[in-house]
Amino acid sequence: SESVIETPVGFKWVARAMDEHDALMGGEESGGFSICGHIREKDGVLMALLAAAVESERAYDDRLDELRSEHGAIQQDKLSVDCPDSEKERVIEELEASLPDSIADRAVEEVNPADGIKALLEDGSWLVVRPSGTEPKMRVYAEAGSETRVEALLEAGRNIVKPLV
Repeated sequence: SESVIETPVGFKWVARAMDEHDALMGGEESGGFSICGHIREKDGVLMALLAAAVESERAYDDRLDELRSEHGAIQQDKLSVDCPDSEKERVIEELEASLPDSIADRAVEEVNPADGIKALLEDGSWLVVRPSGTEPKMRVYAEAGSETRVEALLEAGRNIVKPLV
């Protein structure tokens, strides 16, 4: 049975989760990926070689179409909201305490505070707000089945975060 383990952002957390859960593979939003039995670091060359070997039996577009018909289309995007480093922790605490019951007209079904605040919504979409580790900004990420929905989520996220900064 397949399962997904969510980690904080950063490949060191992915590698740790791979070890702890005896995972076959692990990856992150920035494209970093590794497999069991290989080094516990991102290895783009290995991934490209493995992908080429797997996909050599059929066209990439055909496989992509097959995956989309099985799982539906997925769109993602992100934006940033300026936030002084000294305020990031307070913003996350206030966000966790005041997160609305619905975001962009969809009920919040679950909140995951593992890496910032991740709101899982009733339609399967999600919104994440987390502090940037490298800049004085809050990052807002969204995933949904359409670009329009992602844009609505990002705008809602911006409207939730800006008053807290």
